Amino acid sequence: MADLSVHYLGLKLKNPVIAASSGLVAGVDGVRKAFEGGAAAVVLKSLFEEQLKEELSGIDQELNLHPEAEAFLAGMGMSEGTEEYIRLIEGAKGLGLGPVIASVNCVGRGLWVDFAKRMAEAGADAIELNIGHLPDDPEESSAHIEDRIVALASSVCQAVRVPVAVKLGSSYTNVGHLMHRLARAGVQAGVLFNRFYRMDVDLDLMSLSTGPMKSSPEAYHESLRWIALLEGRTGLELCAAGGVYDGQTALKLVAAGAQAVQVCSAAYAKGYGAFGAIAEEMSALLDKRSIASVAELRGRLARRNSERPEIYGRLHYVKALIGQG
Repeated sequence: MADLSVHYLGLKLKNPVIAASSGLVAGVDGVRKAFEGGAAAVVLKSLFEEQLKEELSGIDQELNLHPEAEAFLAGMGMSEGTEEYIRLIEGAKGLGLGPVIASVNCVGRGLWVDFAKRMAEAGADAIELNIGHLPDDPEESSAHIEDRIVALASSVCQAVRVPVAVKLGSSYTNVGHLMHRLARAGVQAGVLFNRFYRMDVDLDLMSLSTGPMKSSPEAYHESLRWIALLEGRTGLELCAAGGVYDGQTALKLVAAGAQAVQVCSAAYAKGYGAFGAIAEEMSALLDKRSIASVAELRGRLARRNSERPEIYGRLHYVKALIGQG
């Protein structure tokens, strides 16, 4: 039987399959089910920055006039809004079933440094910063956006001793350069990619509506491309996210260079047992190919290990246009 064990964020995992941050692991019972279902580690459901600012809703005008009041109430939100999350970390760690990674969906620094310290003190084995900034201001430059992300990550890395991962979207000018900067700031891993809220339009009601919430099995291709391009070239470990529904997809991502894969939508579709089913299929496929371990496979198909690096760029696009390949 193939050896599925990996190291990710300084943690030894029995397999590369991680339960991604979602409602499935929003409580201790869900965390227990994820581990019992075969997940090697769990990323707890994200605490959103907006949750810590609920006390501010409805009084924006007054707060704009009194910045010190905003700071005071934000502090209240931090104090009260985090208690339940801290209890979740403590309860999840108390299960003793595997590594627990805390997750924060954030935009700016604010009070996050103090919260990161509390998460680490509560027992989180690592922290994942889920960068949820969707640029909607045409006046904001890409350099300014990236500077904010690096400053946030740097401040957290300096404040805690546990490893820090950053989960990014795919729409940055140069994802590799940003990841390189994050590595220099102290980040240990990059998770590719997060998904922003997807919207739709209801023409009958003439209003906005919610788009698809879950990823499709085809969604892994974007992560696959960038992991293959960037493996070993940014100073970060790489973890794949999005579209991991089976062991074959997981192995493709490992072959491209992923250290681990995060699974969410497959577990919603098939139940908590999806984590173990993916790991079992990975083992069977490795055995079939006489590959002794995932470590032996990892990065075989990464760009830096290829004798033809040009095929990772525009060549496929050109071939598609002229009907070749």
